[in-house]
Amino acid sequence: MYKELVSVIKGKKTISDNELKPFSSLSGEEKGKLSDHALLSYIKSGDREAFSILVKRYEKKILNILYLQLGNIPDLEDLVQEVFIKAFKNINSFRRESKFSTWLYRIAINIAYDYRRKNKEVYSLDNSINEDDDNTFESIIAGDTKDPLDIVEKEDVKSKVRRLIMELPKEYQEVLILREYEGLSYEEIARILNCPVGTVESRLFRARKELKERLLKEDGNYAM
Repeated sequence: MYKELVSVIKGKKTISDNELKPFSSLSGEEKGKLSDHALLSYIKSGDREAFSILVKRYEKKILNILYLQLGNIPDLEDLVQEVFIKAFKNINSFRRESKFSTWLYRIAINIAYDYRRKNKEVYSLDNSINEDDDNTFESIIAGDTKDPLDIVEKEDVKSKVRRLIMELPKEYQEVLILREYEGLSYEEIARILNCPVGTVESRLFRARKELKERLLKEDGNYAM
């Protein structure tokens, strides 16, 4: 059983409900190292603590996705909670052939879309949720022409990019956030957005191009 548990922790094996070792018998370190699919097996057997581990594992990423799409809105934390409540209620509909994160990001994208549709207000992106994050913007605005990071200070670029992403069409926002901030593959993004990989690639190309042009036009002295 120990070898099987190690395989589960490393994500190499999916366990069935009748193979589950009691969750309470696992150490905190073992629980934290369980794969998403292993935790889902515990959740489906009725263990709510396993779901709390998934929440801790993904809450920052979900917060970031919602923040980048909606801004620093008063309802942001409530929407994060709504994502996980919806995930918990629909956990039995999750199909294990895909990643749990892919399924969860799709829920977040849909909730952000619904919120935007119901609330037309534009909120400020002046304040970052996590000022010491490791996200950079070089990859978003990378291209063959002059890099705006050579022109303006990094923090100024961050502020502008946050605001300009909000002004892009919805389909451009989504691919930029999922690719540049979450580091997802084209295939994963295609599954989340339910579109062909080629569509993801073309949207990302156009989104990067438009974002870069808008960023450069922010400073008339360096407009293209």
